[in-house]
Amino acid sequence: MKSELGMMLSLQNVMQKSTSPGETKLLASEIYEILQSAGKEEAEQAEAAAASCRRKAHFFLGSNNKRAKTVVLHIDGLDDSARRGLCEEALLKIRGVISFTFQMAVKRCVVRIRSDLKAEALGTAINSTKVMKAQQVMKTDDGGEMIVPFQEDTAVLVEENTDIPDYLPEDESPSQEQDKAVTRIGSITDGMGWLGTAANFLSRSFYW
Repeated sequence: MKSELGMMLSLQNVMQKSTSPGETKLLASEIYEILQSAGKEEAEQAEAAAASCRRKAHFFLGSNNKRAKTVVLHIDGLDDSARRGLCEEALLKIRGVISFTFQMAVKRCVVRIRSDLKAEALGTAINSTKVMKAQQVMKTDDGGEMIVPFQEDTAVLVEENTDIPDYLPEDESPSQEQDKAVTRIGSITDGMGWLGTAANFLSRSFYW
């Protein structure tokens, strides 16, 4: 309602007009103040949501989590959804794999693993599919990248995960945040209904 073209300016005109009745000035003033406060509340909620997202992103990047590390794999043969499914099955069997995401366009997979798991275990698991071959993407000193193949003659014991994959604990409860968000949205919606009625009264009573 506040974003409607000319709404705030029209309310100011009504409040400042010497010919406006006192009751109308009072009503326009109340609507103006409520719209102003509603705008501030929405801005505060947006900032809080952005801060929460930043905290979660920082958490999942693992910069503060010494129990996890990130390995980037270049996978030859990662050409379609069927191969992706085989790769997912192979990675899910490894105990210590936390999460992974695929970048199909460049045939890469970004894997978060526990710090005590060797990257070679990922290569062994993917190479066992017989249709794909994994290599590790490493950062160079000058900020570039280089692809390093896993040594084929190195046997790495892969501990299979028979349970649900290990996930690191989260420090926030999403369900509680959702409940709070629903409460706030409901209160704003109720307030907007009253404001709509008041605005209709003003538009019917005066020519802006």
